[in-house]
Amino acid sequence: MTSYHDYYLRGPDRDATRAALLAASLTVEMPGEDGQPQRMPADGVNLSTIGTIYEGGDWGPDGEVIAAPTAVPGWHVNLRLARPLTEAEQTALAGMLVEPVPGTPYRVWA
Repeated sequence: MTSYHDYYLRGPDRDATRAALLAASLTVEMPGEDGQPQRMPADGVNLSTIGTIYEGGDWGPDGEVIAAPTAVPGWHVNLRLARPLTEAEQTALAGMLVEPVPGTPYRVWA
């Protein structure tokens, strides 16, 4: 049975997070069907992009918003590898690795 290494990333925004994943060679650019570059996980990399996470909020009995949820700062991505991150990958993701690991992650791997 394969042992996985799970990482939780929080970048400042979508573009910075995507750029860091590309710089770490955890994603690659390939031409899409329309010829435009398209990013995808590199071999052996599993990504689950969550994006913006919201907390709180209050809704009435008919679903009307009483108090809107609040956005948690950052762009969130879960990363799963069959190996630990290399030093170079950690450097490229500097400041984005959530540590300590969340006790109750927003999304988990099945």
